[in-house]
Amino acid sequence: MTPAAHLSWPATGVALVTLDNPPRNFGNNELAVRILACVTEADKAGASVVVLASDLPGIFISHWSLSALVDAYSRPPGGPARARPPGLFDVLETLPVVTMAANNGQAWGGGAELSWACDLRIAAESATYGQPEVALGIIPGGGGTTRLERLIGSTRCLAMVLDGRPITAQQALAMGAINQVVPDSELRAQAIAWAVHIAQWPRAALAAAKRALVEGRDLPMAAARRNEVQLFSETARRADAQALMAAAQARYDAGADSYEAIGLTNPTRMASPGSTIL
Repeated sequence: MTPAAHLSWPATGVALVTLDNPPRNFGNNELAVRILACVTEADKAGASVVVLASDLPGIFISHWSLSALVDAYSRPPGGPARARPPGLFDVLETLPVVTMAANNGQAWGGGAELSWACDLRIAAESATYGQPEVALGIIPGGGGTTRLERLIGSTRCLAMVLDGRPITAQQALAMGAINQVVPDSELRAQAIAWAVHIAQWPRAALAAAKRALVEGRDLPMAAARRNEVQLFSETARRADAQALMAAAQARYDAGADSYEAIGLTNPTRMASPGSTIL
């Protein structure tokens, strides 16, 4: 069966991309190209948030196809070196749209690294994440020693990579690798609901916030701060931002509390307290 990715629109500003490569949802270049095409189309169509999910029970992406890796690296390198275009994981990191990985089960190797490349990660209770590459004589090659290290720190990252055994969703949450764990039966609904909440905010502000983090991550603090200030200034000069700030101030002046003035949900009214790390 040809690997596929399907794009749908469950809500305004929210795109859902489902991964479809049964029976194990192994990752490969063909699947990556199709995911990238869907995400790019969603971005061009004005999506604020793209949720990556799987319709295959118990599997997000098992890991990258081993036969594809053996085939690719059994050939001797030849010819002049050529610049490679950015791959799926790198594009996910730099697109202005917010990306969210919804892991319904197994996300090992390239499946875990697809998650690390997304901006947000939500998982079912039964989900697992793993970087088992050393057991196969290789190392993670899609962000398992770089993006994951930035998420959880070098001590935990190195232990996970050298140990090889998967971790549970709750362990991933505790170490800061993911943002939220929900009951298996609620994963898709909770992921879309979170995406809908985020998508209500101005798209330009979401894109600028992501850009400030991604661009500032590898800069010295002074340069990162200059970049942040520049992006802040760009958003603050936008007419839509100025209208929102003025309206919020008017609500403050009329006696509203901060939640009401800014348009936020009071945390005392939120379900499942403590299930989200923000």
